[in-house]
Amino acid sequence: MRIVVARRDSLTHMDGVTRFTATLAKGLALLGHRVALMSWGLLDAPNGYSDFNDYLKGVYGIESIDVLTIRGHVSSHPEPRVSIDWLLRGSRVLREWDADAIIISGVAPLTFRPRVAVLHNVTRLRSRVARWLYRRLYKSYDVVVCVSKKSSSEALSAGVRCGRVIYNPVDLKPFRPRGDREPLVVHIGTRGEKNVDISIHAVKMMRDRGYNLRLAVIGPGASNSVKNFLGEVPEWVLPLDNASEEVKADMLSRSKALLLPSSYETFSYVAVEAMASGTPPIVSEAVPEEVVMDGVNGLRVPELRPEAFAEALARLINDEDLWWRLSEAGVNWAKRYDYMTVAKEYESLLHEIINKG
Repeated sequence: MRIVVARRDSLTHMDGVTRFTATLAKGLALLGHRVALMSWGLLDAPNGYSDFNDYLKGVYGIESIDVLTIRGHVSSHPEPRVSIDWLLRGSRVLREWDADAIIISGVAPLTFRPRVAVLHNVTRLRSRVARWLYRRLYKSYDVVVCVSKKSSSEALSAGVRCGRVIYNPVDLKPFRPRGDREPLVVHIGTRGEKNVDISIHAVKMMRDRGYNLRLAVIGPGASNSVKNFLGEVPEWVLPLDNASEEVKADMLSRSKALLLPSSYETFSYVAVEAMASGTPPIVSEAVPEEVVMDGVNGLRVPELRPEAFAEALARLINDEDLWWRLSEAGVNWAKRYDYMTVAKEYESLLHEIINKG
């Protein structure tokens, strides 16, 4: 098949939706399909990359792939311009590429079919008007896929019914467990909902109790985030503003734990990557329980307070049997999200839709 894997706005955002889009495209291509990436436009490539192709190669290992856009290079993606362009020009771009199907993260007005919409979260469905508009759009698609049971439940509450739950694809190859661990804790993500301050203060509390721990903070603006909360970057904090995928994988494989005190998640790539590295994740209640189960493949913390995360971290570090049990279970748990397994699920879904006519 000739399959387009798309993102509604711009594929140059360094977030989970772009990771989903690129990783699924890579998996479908390895299954023998001709695959193209598509978005309304492309913002400037992220820092450290010369262009979008360099970014795809450096972050996702994609050497060569067709990239389709409606607007080419853009400086922003304003609404309702994005929606209008998808309606007036999106289907034409798909037909010119001779696509057999499109899988799009988010949803856009299209006449082209077959079309599958992937709903990652309900942030666009907060207002009454938005819910009405997006409900109509989602209902026009052949199938709406949700990325977890949690996102499916949230979608249903907003009036959108998911026809299938398929977890996000994760490329597990870079993430490998190793036996020797350092007194290191990792926090990944610097956007507001990632609550890096909780991780910083939790590790500081542990140090005040005599635990000689270091904290690696990975994500854009990590240095500034640390300075904002501590006034400086102390020797026990390692901010990694532009860490490569190799550096991230190395940090996870060396550490004792991942701290993830998020306010909102409908999946969690970093939790799965930590598990694949044999590193137990300590997560907030925002992370779906289907991804991290308390005492099975990680620890769940019911409160978004540094004290609560410090207590969970102390429990994990003090109990070696618990650490090893969670580590081994996590490695096996992560395998269910392997990107080739997920790509086969999408392949099967597309065949099902096409065969129904």
